[in-house]
Amino acid sequence: MSHSPTLTPSSVLPQEKGGRARKRAATRERLFEAALKDFREYGFAGAQIDRIAKSAGVVRGTFYFHFPSKDDVLIELARRINGRIALRIAVLGDSSTSLHDLLRRVNDAILDEHTRIGEAGLQADLLSLYMRRPLDVGIPDDFNSPTLTEVLVSHFELIESRGGAKMSMDKEQVAVVFMTSLFGIYVRIPPGKERRIACEALIDLFVGGIQSGTLAESH
Repeated sequence: MSHSPTLTPSSVLPQEKGGRARKRAATRERLFEAALKDFREYGFAGAQIDRIAKSAGVVRGTFYFHFPSKDDVLIELARRINGRIALRIAVLGDSSTSLHDLLRRVNDAILDEHTRIGEAGLQADLLSLYMRRPLDVGIPDDFNSPTLTEVLVSHFELIESRGGAKMSMDKEQVAVVFMTSLFGIYVRIPPGKERRIACEALIDLFVGGIQSGTLAESH
């Protein structure tokens, strides 16, 4: 009499692991989208985890399994946005890109990506997160992708190799100072003409400081 093959743990475990991983990823994404919807409808402070979990079709504890707090949902959003910005900046490799032009394009990319978020209230909460938890936000969503800071550093090095001013500060520090200053403007000044003017002034000041030697040294 023939027998069906015995399914050993080693023969089913990889498939089960893959299935569980996909299910967890799908649940996390549903929670992420449900949380953003709740943030936009009720505001970040007014959002309720019970309501988010119910909307995603899970229990409250499942939310905490994927996101320790509401802040962590915003961190996830910030990492995704930063990843898109980094990709946009990474392709700016043509020889005509000056430091001023690079920083202007960085600012334009950030403003554009954050505008896509939608409601101004959510933008304010997200930008405030950059100031409160910058290290958490700086981690890439895709660990195989470079961070926005790393992309900026690579461009600084490229511009310097083409004869641009040599920065005396560590290039990573320069990138962090620039990004922190930009986000400081975003937090203080609402979207519109005044914010753009302030950002342009910061870029002029930043580039001027490098060219004058404040952030640079002669070759």
